[in-house]
Amino acid sequence: MISALCIALSAGTATLVLPTKTITLSWVHSVEQTPWEEDYTIEQNDLFLEEARIKRSGAGMDPPGEAIWRDGWWHYRPSINSLREVLLANSSFAGGYTVCWNSGCHLLNTLLPAATPVRLFAADCDAKAN
Repeated sequence: MISALCIALSAGTATLVLPTKTITLSWVHSVEQTPWEEDYTIEQNDLFLEEARIKRSGAGMDPPGEAIWRDGWWHYRPSINSLREVLLANSSFAGGYTVCWNSGCHLLNTLLPAATPVRLFAADCDAKAN
C-alpha cells in the first residue's frame, strides 16, 4: 500500500524520489535565452501543471492571451490535463534544468546523470532510490 506520493525523477537506471508533492522546474530557452518556470504538484496519482511563467516572449514562445504580467514575468495556467509523466530531453547541447522543492534548488545534472533523458512522475515516498 502506498502511504504517500512524492515527485520522482528517473534517468536510465537511476531514480531519485524527492520528499515533496510540489516542484518548480526552470530552464533557459536555448535560442532566445529566456527564462521559463513551471510549477508541478501531485493530484491523485498524476502530475498537474499548476502555473507556468516566462520572462518575455520570443520566436514561437509567446505567452497565451490570458497571461498576466506580474513581478517581471508572464504568469499563466496551462490548459492541459493531468500528466502521468513529464519527459525532459536533458540534452548536453542546451542549458540544463533546475529543480526546486522545499530543500532548495538543484541543477538536474547534479541529481541524475547528465545528457540522459529524465522522466518526472509521482511515486511512493517510501520507494528506495537506485
